[in-house]
Amino acid sequence: MQTAYTLPNAPTIKRSALYGSLSIRFVSFLVDTTLLVFSYTFILYGLSSTPEQLYTWKDLSQDSFSLSEMLVAVKMLFLNPYFPIIHWAYYTLLESSQKQATIGKFTHGLKVTDLRGKRISFAQANLRYFSKLVSAVPLALGFLLMLTSRRHQMLHDYLARTLVVTD
Repeated sequence: MQTAYTLPNAPTIKRSALYGSLSIRFVSFLVDTTLLVFSYTFILYGLSSTPEQLYTWKDLSQDSFSLSEMLVAVKMLFLNPYFPIIHWAYYTLLESSQKQATIGKFTHGLKVTDLRGKRISFAQANLRYFSKLVSAVPLALGFLLMLTSRRHQMLHDYLARTLVVTD
């Protein structure tokens, strides 16, 4: 009869997933999106020189809101050059930084690495960022690819040769 011998002061090893799961990556995406929209709002209102940019939700929900005012509001939100620039800079600069993660990923213990576990370059972060458009095009199937991949890579991770791993 054999008995297992355990050390009295042996450290407990916490097992965790090596790669970021879909749920935790989605939550970190929501954190990042909230931060981006919040900061974009400050920039938008700080740089506004026309009254159309200062519409409030109360102004937008009134019945007297005309079609031309609605088009101005849609143009302001979706065709303004500041948001895409801030969005691009946020993801590429933070993912290629020393922390290797956006604020949302960092708060959830995730980081973006290359296939060898090293920090990604600025060029690789750009490729990863713009490859997300390819992931989104066919009904966002590129994002769901991680459910079938061994290393939980989405399509843009495959194209940029990156991984999202836990710390």
